[in-house]
Amino acid sequence: MVDSKTFWDKMAPKYAESQMRSVEDYEHTLARTLSHLTPEMRVLEMGCGTGTTALRLAPHVKAFVGTDQSSEMIRIARDKAADEHSNLEFRVLGAAESAQLEEGFDVVMGFNLFHLVPDADAVLADIFKMLKPGGLMISKTPCLMDKAFGWKRFLVAGMLPILKRIGKAPDVGLWRIADVDRRIADAGFETLEAGNFPAISRYVVARKI
Repeated sequence: MVDSKTFWDKMAPKYAESQMRSVEDYEHTLARTLSHLTPEMRVLEMGCGTGTTALRLAPHVKAFVGTDQSSEMIRIARDKAADEHSNLEFRVLGAAESAQLEEGFDVVMGFNLFHLVPDADAVLADIFKMLKPGGLMISKTPCLMDKAFGWKRFLVAGMLPILKRIGKAPDVGLWRIADVDRRIADAGFETLEAGNFPAISRYVVARKI
C-alpha cells in the first residue's frame, strides 16, 4: 500500500502519455468551461495533473495557477508549458493546501479530483470561503457508484480495496451523482449548470452567492 502522493508520482509518466478515453466528452467539458471564463479572471485549477487543461484554458484568462500534490506531475506540466504562457504557473500543493490560498481567485476548478480527496467536504467549504461573492467553482467528478455505471459499479467497489492494498490504486471515493450535488450545495454554492458527460461524470458550475 502506498500513500496518494507516492502513487501519483509513480503514475505521472504513464499518465502523461495515456490517451484520452473520450476526446468528445473532454472537448465538450472544455467548451462549457470556456463559456464561463472572461479575460480579466484569475483562475485556480486544483489537481491539474500534467497541465493539459491548464494549457488550453490559460490563454483565455488574466492569470492561471495549476496545483497538484504530485511533484512529478507538476514537473511534466512545467516542461510542457515551457515559456509559452507568461500568465500560467504550476505549484506543488495538495487540494487542502490549495483551498487555503488567498490570492483573489475568481474561479476555482477541480476536474476528476474531489472523489480522490479524503476531506472533500472540508475542501469544498474552504473553496467557498476563498472565493469572493459571485465567484465560480467548476468541477467534474466520476461517480463510480451511480446506477448509470450499471453492474460495473459493484465490480469497482469490490476491486478497489484490493488494488489499493497492492499499490495499484489510490484512495477513491465511491460517489453517486446525487452525492456530488449534495456536497456542493452543503458547501453553500448555487448550481448554475450541471450535466453528465460521460454518463457517470458529473460536471457542475456553481456560484458563491
